[in-house]
Amino acid sequence: MAAAAVAALTVVAFAPQAANAACAPTDDFAGVRLPTTCLSPDESQAVQMRMFRAELAVAALSCQQQSQYNTVVTRHQDELVREGRALRGIFQRVYRAGAERELNRFITHLANRASLKRLTQPTYCQTMARVFREAQAQPRQSLLAYIQGVPTTTSMMASATPPPSAQALAAMDTAAGKSGKPVLDD
Repeated sequence: MAAAAVAALTVVAFAPQAANAACAPTDDFAGVRLPTTCLSPDESQAVQMRMFRAELAVAALSCQQQSQYNTVVTRHQDELVREGRALRGIFQRVYRAGAERELNRFITHLANRASLKRLTQPTYCQTMARVFREAQAQPRQSLLAYIQGVPTTTSMMASATPPPSAQALAAMDTAAGKSGKPVLDD
């Protein structure tokens, strides 16, 4: 049940190509690209957590589920903070002085993608209400395990959601403050 609900988000979990792969190219993340680099398993978990948190934040605002969001964030605060620091470390390693700007662009990109899903999936708010309930029910320090229960290839709603148009992607990039050659693209 938990995996099915989270799968509906199309938050795709990281799966290395080989079981003993030391790292994976970042373009393996469900169409979300990070700078050309290699992520450790711990870093990939940080990206997964941020993708999930972006979905929750969009649902909180667009589906009037702020109290559910606050409950999940409060319950899993330690885990969210730990993974947030790891994500910040990725951007500091890759971008050095520009890390904060690029991290903000990345987070905006994730929020734009989640917002697009909200606009294209008729049952988005109902699905997210179920995800909030399930995330709230997870024991502390178990949110990442819950997120990783997502199938790695597709989700229940992915086939029902048309891919965003080039114009929609360009608008999201503009909203994210991108100009010139995009760093984060689909």
